[in-house]
Amino acid sequence: MPRSDMPLSPAVRRRVNTRARLLEAAEDVFVRKGLRGVTVDDLVGAAGFTRGAFYSNFSSIEEVFVAVFEQQSARLLEIVSEVTESVPEGEFTMDSLGLILNAIAPLGQRFFVLQTEFTLLALRNEAARTIFRNHRDRLDGQMQQAIADVLHRLGREPTASIELVSETTVALYLHSLGQEGLGFGSLDSHQLVESVLPQIIMGLTRELD
Repeated sequence: MPRSDMPLSPAVRRRVNTRARLLEAAEDVFVRKGLRGVTVDDLVGAAGFTRGAFYSNFSSIEEVFVAVFEQQSARLLEIVSEVTESVPEGEFTMDSLGLILNAIAPLGQRFFVLQTEFTLLALRNEAARTIFRNHRDRLDGQMQQAIADVLHRLGREPTASIELVSETTVALYLHSLGQEGLGFGSLDSHQLVESVLPQIIMGLTRELD
């Protein structure tokens, strides 16, 4: 078996690059047209490849969509981790949660559309449901840790479970993205970060005795 540090052969490198370009182009196509509105020709046309290139890397459009969602989810989780780790010890405050949500804002609308599409797929497909559950478990775990750190440094404790506080935060954030995308409603992501989220978290917690 070849060592993991050995350079890739030209053929393998080309295939890796082809797959990466297909996924990058596919993300835009899925955001614009939705899972059920996309064809193989849409995907290869956007990436500048032939149908042969598609079928040498994927067996179905749904497989591409799952790969796109996993890639986007990994990117979002990486950003959350980077922001959380960048806050110096002793300086994590309520505003730090806003830093996390603001950092993922550039992905916001695209992620919201992809997650909504994936939610519908997961409701009908057990394999997709497992992938979706794993993604949410990782995201919720990181948000729970961030919120727990904030409360600890503020000398507060949750009156409900930290899981519920985190899930409420994520649900409100996704709702605000939906309102922005639709162009109506009073709760956008900026208002959520600046005024609503701090009040929600303070309302679900109390000062330590």
